[in-house]
Amino acid sequence: MIKFLLRSSIATLVFAAMCAPASLCRVAADEGKNLVHAPLPETPASPGPCDRDCLYAFVDKYFDAMLSRCTCNLAMAPDVKYTENELPVKPGEGMWKTFSGRGTYRVYLADPANGEAAYYGDITEDAGLLQGVIALRIKVKDHRITEIQNITVREQKRPKGGLGLNTAGIMTPRMFDELDPKGFISPSAALLEPLAAPESRDALVRATNAYFDAFTQSKSSIAPLDAQCSRRENGFASTNSLDGPVVDKAQPAFHLFSESCAGELDRAFLSTLSKVRDARPMVVDEKQGLVLNLAFFDNEGNVKSVSVSAAGMITVPNDLLRPITFMTPQLFKIQNGKIRAIEGLSWAVPFGMRSAW
Repeated sequence: MIKFLLRSSIATLVFAAMCAPASLCRVAADEGKNLVHAPLPETPASPGPCDRDCLYAFVDKYFDAMLSRCTCNLAMAPDVKYTENELPVKPGEGMWKTFSGRGTYRVYLADPANGEAAYYGDITEDAGLLQGVIALRIKVKDHRITEIQNITVREQKRPKGGLGLNTAGIMTPRMFDELDPKGFISPSAALLEPLAAPESRDALVRATNAYFDAFTQSKSSIAPLDAQCSRRENGFASTNSLDGPVVDKAQPAFHLFSESCAGELDRAFLSTLSKVRDARPMVVDEKQGLVLNLAFFDNEGNVKSVSVSAAGMITVPNDLLRPITFMTPQLFKIQNGKIRAIEGLSWAVPFGMRSAW
């Protein structure tokens, strides 16, 4: 021990002598340039199928891992691709820092043939102070996650005075129906109703594609709509709603979302403002007749009024007189080839934004 202390003292004296004056041995500031992130933990591949229960378990493990703030608790491939709201994010960052739990609104989807699972439900962040809804897709291969697509729409807090509680960006337009967490207590019976027989993948995709064609052409007859079809957006009824928003104070009798699924498509108020593009299914669940779809709606901001039958000219709100794109994941329920229910989210993003997928 004495010899060790003597050697240490001698080494210190030699270093001090070499560094006289002290400026010769001053260490340059690193500024994080040499920071090395630890790689994701290695998870051995385990070949074999991942059935419905297996895929559901991966969804639950994903949320458990986020809650623990540690990717080490999740089996991921070394080259896993992860996005949040369609932008690449390093696993463990982004929402992993703020996620605080799930609520009671939970819908699971599974596509065992393609190794994909999806989830649609309410979540909280910031120790429960901020609420939102997530549309999630996870791809599994050899019992490891290879892809995670996380789309989260959060409530917009717009206090009348000050910005202390504000969560809406200064450039975020006020929407017709911003997310209402109270609208996500439990999924509707229509969404969860069991099918007498599975729907084919082709039929499910064909029905959702037809819906977007009907929106583009303002022609509901193109889409296979069930007579009882209903749609919600951001937790609000966006069909058959007597409480739909009045978008033009000079036309108080015109309520958006007051018509049926077919009526909203045919009167074309929204399709006149927005052009749909890049619509594609994220996960198709044949057993449940569910499709989680993602589409982008471009609002160019140059339409100031819309002619609506039986209502006349409707003035477009000032908030929409700017180029803006709405990223819209939607959950479709299809029974007997017809669209029974649509549960959608809408989130304002920069105009022209495209998916990372």
